[in-house]
Amino acid sequence: MPKISDEKRAARRAQILEAAWTCFQKDGLHATTMDHIIRASGLSAGAVYSYYPSKDDLILAAVATSLSGLSAIVAPLLHAEPPMSPSQLVGEITEAIDRFASRDGFDLKRIALLGWSEAQRNEQLRATMKSFYIDFRCDLAGALKRWRDDRTGVEYDVEADMAAALLSLVLGYVVQSAVIGDVSPQGMVDGLAQLERAAVE
Repeated sequence: MPKISDEKRAARRAQILEAAWTCFQKDGLHATTMDHIIRASGLSAGAVYSYYPSKDDLILAAVATSLSGLSAIVAPLLHAEPPMSPSQLVGEITEAIDRFASRDGFDLKRIALLGWSEAQRNEQLRATMKSFYIDFRCDLAGALKRWRDDRTGVEYDVEADMAAALLSLVLGYVVQSAVIGDVSPQGMVDGLAQLERAAVE
């Protein structure tokens, strides 16, 4: 029996994940069954189970894949030269999230809410997400430090709370976008600018 190439394996994994994301958005994590995902993928049950032996494995892979993909597109923003201001950074990151999350048939921002809920019962999933968000928060702190150092010309210690607040803005954007739907990256930038002006008036 001929071996499947790495490219073919990657394509099949992506095909299964796309089917899973579509089903998760349509029916939610708990109502979605492996049979639903198998039918949506167009692959045989044996093929799907050979990549993902259980729904929990598939959920973990779906979250890990989306987080790693998001990390890849956000990383250049966090290390941009010259460093971005906090409002610019939030605007660019939320715009990148919009581009990354909008797919044919589903929106990863909506599915992220399901993942956050599932992480409350699934410790492995929670650990995966926690690791990603801690790294993201550290990178945000580094970006804030470089921006502040660049503005002042002196070394500046960025408080952990500043990075945590910025992360909260980004995650809050995901929630508002998924639930309310009336927010935009530019709105985030404008809102932060208005807050900054109000603070000095």
